[in-house]
Amino acid sequence: MSVQEYIAEAGPEEAKPPGWPGVWARFAEGMAAFFFAVMFAGFIIQIFSRYVLNMPVSWSLELCAIGYIWVVFWSCDILVSERKQIVFDLLYHKFPPRARRVLAIVNTGTLGLIFLAALPGVIDYIFFLGLRTSLMLHIRMDLVYSCFVIFMLAVVIRAAVRIRRLLGRQWQAEL
Repeated sequence: MSVQEYIAEAGPEEAKPPGWPGVWARFAEGMAAFFFAVMFAGFIIQIFSRYVLNMPVSWSLELCAIGYIWVVFWSCDILVSERKQIVFDLLYHKFPPRARRVLAIVNTGTLGLIFLAALPGVIDYIFFLGLRTSLMLHIRMDLVYSCFVIFMLAVVIRAAVRIRRLLGRQWQAEL
């Protein structure tokens, strides 16, 4: 059974393809759930300490912020597919399919190349952030923001995969 047949049979929302793509999807969802739980735990700790114990703790706010950063950048391109992103495509759908294909290739390629060109500078800056730590938890800032490099790599890889699909025989499914 191919991945496309598996997804068509199970439905696109709940389908986890067999093999390593399915393992990766479950891992990515588990990581997002973990960081959301970290963020939520920090939020609950802050509420409890502030309103029940009347002794607010500052570190829980930092925990919420770090959890939020990871949830946003981890989930944005790894878990949320391009079809589920919010887009302004009023004019895009006015074009015939072949023109949409060209637009999709140009847009996706441009985005992928911009992210690829920015990657060395971003990596350099994140290494620089390794010299600093967060104020309360003393976590190295390069660890906090390393999720942005993962996000950028995911954008570049997803762009390359999408362009490959747009250049293939089944390109209509990518529009």
